[in-house]
Amino acid sequence: MRPLLMLWGCLVLPGYGSVVNPKEISGFEGDTVSLQCTYEEELKKHQKYWCREAGLFISRCTGTVFSGEYGQEGRVSVHDNPRENRFTVILRNLTLKDRGKYLCGVKRLGFDKTMSVSLLVFPGNRHPSFPGRDSGGGGGR
Repeated sequence: MRPLLMLWGCLVLPGYGSVVNPKEISGFEGDTVSLQCTYEEELKKHQKYWCREAGLFISRCTGTVFSGEYGQEGRVSVHDNPRENRFTVILRNLTLKDRGKYLCGVKRLGFDKTMSVSLLVFPGNRHPSFPGRDSGGGGGR
């Protein structure tokens, strides 16, 4: 089994009151990837979320997963760590359909604080040398 890919934002810019995270994450089909979204102290008590970005001119969310006691919806979980001013998003069992733009966000009155993240998913059959992958021939999809 491949190790967990850890990708994270590690910088909070003082005075911006924003969410900071990686602009792009990637993995192969079947992988689990994780990213950390960092936020300002003033957003500590607000609810955190992850969603697929939708809309052409006005950004909106679909398939939102909120942090909370459980913070999990299907293959996605969101866990807030207010002591470190960051929350972790874990995406399990990636599929090619997961590719796209997402928002790492913090709910607040008025406009939420969000940051866009691109998720790239590569076909899993391109690396047959990894243990646990079927390297048998054919490969037609």
